Amino acid sequence: MKKITSISKEQIAKFSDWTKKWVEIGLSTEHADFDLATDAALRAYKACNLNKPMIILRMESPYGATVGGAIAFEMLKAMNAEGVWSQVESQVESQVESQVWSQVGSQVWSQVGSQVRSQVWSQVRSQVWSQV
Repeated sequence: MKKITSISKEQIAKFSDWTKKWVEIGLSTEHADFDLATDAALRAYKACNLNKPMIILRMESPYGATVGGAIAFEMLKAMNAEGVWSQVESQVESQVESQVWSQVGSQVWSQVGSQVRSQVWSQVRSQVWSQV
C-alpha cells in the first residue's frame, strides 16, 4: 500500500463533511447490522494479515461494548486457574481496547480535536500576524 504524504485542497475541503458524517454514524442509535459488521471486521482482519478473532462480542451500544468487554475480560481472568487465561488474554484485551478506542476515542477526537486545532491555529495566526 502506498504511503500517503500529502492531501489536496479538495480533500481538505471535504473534512467538515466527512467529520459530520462519521460523528453522526458514531453517535447513531439505530440498530446495528451485526452480520454485516462481523463480515466487515473479519475482512479487515484478513486484509491486515491478522488471525481471525476467537471471540466476537455483539453489543447494542458503545457503553454495552465497554461494559460487556470488561465483564468478559474479568470472567476470563477468573478462569486463569484452569489455564484458559493465557490462551485468550491478549486477544480479548486487544478487542476490548480496539472497541473502546474506535467507539469512544474517535468521537472524542472529532469533537475535541477540531476545537483544540481551531484554538491553536487562531493563537498561532494572531501571534504571527502581530509580529509582521
